Amino acid sequence: MKRLSDYKGEDAIELWADLLDPITDIFKDPEVLNGIKEGKNTIEKAQYILKKHKKNAVKMILAIDPTPINGLNLIVRLVDVLMEIENSEEFGDFFGSPRPGTMENVSSGSVMESTGAEGK
Repeated sequence: MKRLSDYKGEDAIELWADLLDPITDIFKDPEVLNGIKEGKNTIEKAQYILKKHKKNAVKMILAIDPTPINGLNLIVRLVDVLMEIENSEEFGDFFGSPRPGTMENVSSGSVMESTGAEGK
């Protein structure tokens, strides 16, 4: 199965000429963006995309890998594309989605929690 990252040079340019419209339509949908930001699992996002963006999902999947879609490979292929997009450093900035491991360290304690210093 071919992936986005398998394409290089002019092949990548041609691929993106075919992908920009369907991917942009899918990822500008507020429900998809909220699903990414809220950390919904990929299966839930894939289910929503298949219900609301069926034609664009098919265009996207077949542009990347022209192997005919069937009931066994559809979800695997869509989930693979979504995970590659969401986990990519390049796409994270483009779509404004946080990537795993890129969140800055955040304190997990209360702001009033003692640090061990006795009023000093």
